[in-house]
Amino acid sequence: MRTLTTMDGIRARLFDADRTDRRIDDDSLFDVQPTDRQLLWIDVTGPLSRDDAIQVGNHLSLRPRTRIALERPDREPFIALHRDYVHVRVAADPSDENPGDTSWIDVIAAPNVVLTQHDQPIPFLDSVDKRIERDAAAGILSSVAFFTSIVDAAITSYHAAVDEIEEDVDRLDAESLRGGGRRELLGELVRCRRRIARLRRLLADHRGLFTALASPEMAAVLEDADAANLLQGLSARFDGAMRAVEDSRDALLGSFDVYMSRTAQRTNEVMKVLTLATVLLLPGSVIAGFLGMNVIVPLNKDDPNSFWFVLGGVAILAVTVLVVARVRRWI
Repeated sequence: MRTLTTMDGIRARLFDADRTDRRIDDDSLFDVQPTDRQLLWIDVTGPLSRDDAIQVGNHLSLRPRTRIALERPDREPFIALHRDYVHVRVAADPSDENPGDTSWIDVIAAPNVVLTQHDQPIPFLDSVDKRIERDAAAGILSSVAFFTSIVDAAITSYHAAVDEIEEDVDRLDAESLRGGGRRELLGELVRCRRRIARLRRLLADHRGLFTALASPEMAAVLEDADAANLLQGLSARFDGAMRAVEDSRDALLGSFDVYMSRTAQRTNEVMKVLTLATVLLLPGSVIAGFLGMNVIVPLNKDDPNSFWFVLGGVAILAVTVLVVARVRRWI
């Protein structure tokens, strides 16, 4: 009996429309031949050894290039359409903070069999597994439909990454509107802009892949109108994720405009205070300049009351300036 050497990194489930779905042990995986009312899902975490890749490839009639991909998973979008199966590789749970932490998943859809392989555990696969664990109708799902469900979950993870960015944008927006004047705010806006750029660059690399999925060639090979519609739906969902990234960038630019407006407003307030202070002190400076001239002034310099007279005049002028500024709503 053929067995797999990477037992800790592989799991398999047989969905059956007529019976209870069940887990498949590694030592009996190659004995399973799913019928049209069954669907076998093989999920692999990490690369397969050469021997295991050959066994899985032979069991699923995979091309040599696909078997090599199971041994040495890559980290870039990929699509290959063969006569009897479809193979795609997409990013899953993308990390906009550190692109190196982004997971990648290979999805292979063959007749009544779907194989997924990823370099690290992916939470949404567990959600897919739990969601259809006891669904009696899952066995009659076509492999393309299940393939679509998994890729759609990956696209949902793109939206989740955008949601996280938008939460930070909203927070920065609120801080900008409060006008706290934190110097770190501009740095956070720049970091958020870089996160959006990295996520957009990652998703933009997938454009060719999803365009190919929705192409007439794919529909002609599948010879299944429903399956073709499902794949076209994936392309539409991906376009929605791209638009969400663009919208988040526009929202961030709006936050930056708010920040710059608040910064300009604070600058204007500071300049207003400095200007007002200058205007208030200007009359006193002019009067002191006149009194310091080497000419006879109409005040007795030896009389102490002259000082209070001058000080009172300066105060009256300052109050007059304040009243005029208040009446004209300058302050």
